[in-house]
Amino acid sequence: MNHPASPSSGKPAGNLIVTSPGAYPPVAVERPYLPYARMLAQDLASPQSEMTAISQYMYQSWAAASRASELAHALRKIAQVEMHHLDILGRLIVLLGGDPRFQGVPNNRRSAWSGHCLDYAQALPAMLQSNIAAEQSARNTYLAQANMVRDSRLAAILRKLAADEDVHIGIFRDFLARCPQEPDQPKE
Repeated sequence: MNHPASPSSGKPAGNLIVTSPGAYPPVAVERPYLPYARMLAQDLASPQSEMTAISQYMYQSWAAASRASELAHALRKIAQVEMHHLDILGRLIVLLGGDPRFQGVPNNRRSAWSGHCLDYAQALPAMLQSNIAAEQSARNTYLAQANMVRDSRLAAILRKLAADEDVHIGIFRDFLARCPQEPDQPKE
């Protein structure tokens, strides 16, 4: 029996490669440093976070399943990678001396993560455009963080996460190029 590849293996998952080549660096930091933990908390569970990406892609996979089964499958596979990212970030936050709560801290005010963070677009092009923008933002954030931190272990992990986001951008661009245009139909 064939089993789909692990999201961390970099191997095809039903002919779809959803991670960048190479293994993930070990989840380790040089030393605890609370400012880095706080920085990663935003990546974990803010409106622009791995928690949001996971929930967004699962919602979209359900919404698109009857119209675009290949896309729905890809969204679920990418959500698995984002779950791996979420796990890595949570473990890093603990190693850095923080508490990996599902809360963002926009404008220095703690707020719990919620489903209000999602974009509930129904049209496939709108979904894909939103995903591309979110993945580009995540990629840029991870690379900026990797260049800013003075912890080579943490920087290596952040670069790997950014490389995965590049793969996701490519997948979403490919689907967008093949996607028929359709109007957005909000559902209540």
